[in-house]
Amino acid sequence: MTVKTSRSSSGEATSAAATAPLGLLADLPRQQLALITQSASALLRASEGVRKVQQETAHRAVAQHQQLAEKLRAPCDLNELMAMQGELLRFNLQEAARYWQQIFTAGFRAQAELVSTAGQTLDAAGGEPTLDSLQKAFEASLNGAASATAGAH
Repeated sequence: MTVKTSRSSSGEATSAAATAPLGLLADLPRQQLALITQSASALLRASEGVRKVQQETAHRAVAQHQQLAEKLRAPCDLNELMAMQGELLRFNLQEAARYWQQIFTAGFRAQAELVSTAGQTLDAAGGEPTLDSLQKAFEASLNGAASATAGAH
């Protein structure tokens, strides 16, 4: 009885070793979906960051233009008008530079998060499946199909 048990455990171990690449291949869709959803989440957070930058920039512009509109309601001479126009130009150029700097920063953060997410997914999965493991899985599936066909005849 002991010999029979060891043979069946040996057969099960061999069978488990042969199907291990198939397990990796079967788990691949889950890993891909996890990576895609993490990436989508990172992109959506990046989109929120860009929207926040846009909203803050628009809020500052509204406040500045309202303040200037109030000043322009009162009579003023040409020098004051030119000073206000110069101030508005300075504000707009400064805000444009600030806006693009914040947009680029948000983009770099999104890129870093996407790369980090991909790296974490690969680390959690034990790395990318190797060509050798995929070939073994493919061969095991072919061997299983061949033995099933031979058994049917």
